[in-house]
Formats: sequence, C-alpha cells, structure tokens
Amino acid sequence: MKKDALKAIMIHYDQQCALYTEFTEKVEKLVEDLIKEKGARVHSITSRVKKRADLQRKLERPEKKCTKLSDVMDISGIRIITYFADDVDKIAEIIQNEFDIDPEHSVDKRALLDPDRFGYLSLHYVAKLAPSRLKLTEHQRFSDCKVEIQVRSALQHTWAEIEHDLGYKGKQAMPKEIQRRFSRLAGLLELADDEFVQIRDNLLEYETSVSQRIADTPTSVLIDKASLWAFVKQSSLVHKIDRRIASVTGSQVVENEMYVTSDVGKLYYVGLETIADIDLSLHQYEDSVVAFAESWLAGSEHKILSAGISLFYLCYILVARKNSVEGAYDYLEKCDVGTTKERKSVAQDIISTYKRVTTESG
Repeated sequence: MKKDALKAIMIHYDQQCALYTEFTEKVEKLVEDLIKEKGARVHSITSRVKKRADLQRKLERPEKKCTKLSDVMDISGIRIITYFADDVDKIAEIIQNEFDIDPEHSVDKRALLDPDRFGYLSLHYVAKLAPSRLKLTEHQRFSDCKVEIQVRSALQHTWAEIEHDLGYKGKQAMPKEIQRRFSRLAGLLELADDEFVQIRDNLLEYETSVSQRIADTPTSVLIDKASLWAFVKQSSLVHKIDRRIASVTGSQVVENEMYVTSDVGKLYYVGLETIADIDLSLHQYEDSVVAFAESWLAGSEHKILSAGISLFYLCYILVARKNSVEGAYDYLEKCDVGTTKERKSVAQDIISTYKRVTTESG
C-alpha cells in the first residue's frame, strides 16, 4: 500500500475510532439481548475495536489492497463462544436473521476443514445493522459501520488460542515433523466436540425417562442428580414427610432443585445407593425424621424449607444411629456440611438430638 493511502486511512481511523467503539458496544449488547430472547445459552460474548497499531501493521502487509477505511472488515469485532458445537449453527441463525450479512466477506471456515487441511476453524460473518434498525435515529450514524462476528465452540476457541500463541498458524508454517501430531490433535478436539453433544443429548433423554423408570423399577435406578430430583417431585411419601416437618415448624415447602441434588453425596455416604433404598428408609424412619427435624429447628426462623428436606434429616438419622460423634464429624466433613469451625459442635448436636427424640418417642 502506498504511504499516502495508508496515511489517509489512519487519519480516518483516528476520526472514526470513537464511533466504532460505540458501535461495537451497541452490537455486543444487541447480540446479548437477542441470544437471551431466543433462550440460547453461550459461554461468553466478547468484543474489541482493532487497535491503531494492529490496523497499521495489517495495512502494511503487501497483499492488502485497501483504499479506504470501509474496506477493512474487522475494525469492530464480536466473538461468541458456545458450549457445544451444534450451538454454533443455532447462534448463526440468530445472526443471519437479525443482521445485514455481507455474503462476499462472510465464510463458514468449518466447511473448509477437510482431511488435508490444517487447523480447527470457526464461523465468521461480516455484517451491518439490519435496515430496520438503521432507521432508528440513534442508529443512523452507524450506517457505514461493519462488524466481524465470530462464532465457535469452546473447544474450537481453545484450539485457535493455542495455535495463535504457538505462532505457527497454517500448515506450511509448521515444521513437517510436528504437522502430524498437530493434525491428530485437531481431530481429537473435533471428536471431543461431537462427544460432548452426544453426552448432552443422552443426559436429556435420561432426564426425560427416569421418572418412568422410578415408577417401574426403583431398585434399578441409582441415585444421581436427575433421579433424585425426579423422585422428590413424584414421591407422595417425600411430600408427606416434608409437609409434616413444615407443619411443626410453621414453614412453607418450595421446590429447589439445587438444594435437593446437593444431597446425592450425603445419601451415598449413609449407604443408600438406589431410589428404592431411599424409599425404604423413609418408610422405616418417617416418625424419627419428623421428630428430629422438629427438635433441630426449634426456635429457628426457617420460614422456607426446600422440597426434599426430609432426605437431609434422614441422613442425620442414619449417621446418628451409629452413636459416634467422630462418625458424625466425618460425615459433616466428607459431605462438606457447615464450616470447619462449627462441625465438632454440630456433630455432638446430631448425636444428642437423636438420643433425645428416640428417648422421648420410646
């Protein structure tokens, strides 16, 4: 590029930098709102305006033929990182529907990735605000602004960042003896992306079917996050004991999946492994669980109790039956209940409360 042309573009950049900064911020917020509105989930959305020094270095490269600032497509940049590879296409659909895409300068680089190509690539759009948005008074000044929008999965992003950091972007730049290992790694990452999608889909299928499996064969359903939450929601016994605890404490029971699923490790610690094990123990210790909870919560101000609170106190009952303060302390420590400072006294309280309620019931 001729020095005069370069100088003119850089002067124009200095004049327009503030505008591009504002434009980039607007586009980032718009993308965030659109993705949220569509109910999509992404790992991150970041933006940047190309720095002056980076722009000048780019324009000084021999192959660059820019004659004006608008010939530079990536002054404004947005990067969207998805959790899963197939979410890239979902985000792409949003971008295509909501922006004015420049097809000549946009490319799905994933389509270029064939066996003899090198690297792990992503989806790039060059876009402007849609005409409907540019009609708005506050957007009219952005009519000539373009933004490069990159969409890639977290693993694709990891590859790109490491490749960039190594400084050997492209097959020809990499030493021959390293190329095979690098290509093999790219294939493994692509396989990992596909596997994560399959794992996600399999988990969704499991969560959909586990309620029926609990109803049909509870002895075959191991305790995990999904099965425990399904059991708490559908078990009339859990509902009954929860309501009994709430009635004696003057509390209200509300659904809280996060609270319930934190009990998975506690239930395994006390020797329960299947949904049938939980059901059997609740039948056996129903009155003790309620009495223990009533004594434990006496004088407290727990106005809200989580559905499945009966499981929390069932674990205390099963720990306390061994009549060991050391055992109760180990349970609290291994299951990360309470703070280190308070665990010793809580362990003692578990044993003494259990002795008191069983003596009174006896």
